Amino acid sequence: MNPGGKGSGPEGFQTQPLNQLPYPAQSPPYPGQVPVATTGGGYPHATTNAPNYAHPPPPPPYDANSNVIPPAQTAATTYVQVVTRPQVGPDPASMVCPSCTKHVITRLDYETSTKTHIAAGLLCLFICWPCFWIPYVIDSCKNANHYCPNCGAYIGTYRG
Repeated sequence: MNPGGKGSGPEGFQTQPLNQLPYPAQSPPYPGQVPVATTGGGYPHATTNAPNYAHPPPPPPYDANSNVIPPAQTAATTYVQVVTRPQVGPDPASMVCPSCTKHVITRLDYETSTKTHIAAGLLCLFICWPCFWIPYVIDSCKNANHYCPNCGAYIGTYRG
């Protein structure tokens, strides 16, 4: 330690007094070199020959109607007929067959479904295992497929 000396800090590090600039004065430029201007004695910043980063000019305005296709002069009328399956229920239905266009009462064929198997499985799980066969003979646990008795065309299915 330097007792009473200036410019030495703790553990021998050199410190500068508060009134001294942090950077040393710059040396004069070499011959033929342009001197660099400094601001306030700090780090030198070039103030001349700075490139111009101006924004480019905006694009031309967008014309909203330039991409529109003009409508055709002759318009043809198109009719679309939507054919839907008739709503059928669990019982035979009276309707006009969409295939043979005759008024008929539908013929039913019952088919086991996932609902039938689930009902039988639940009966087996809940102590009623001797009654597991009941959903397979009850028509309300099956799907009802409707057919035309005249031409045999499939009309629809009721999933009850």
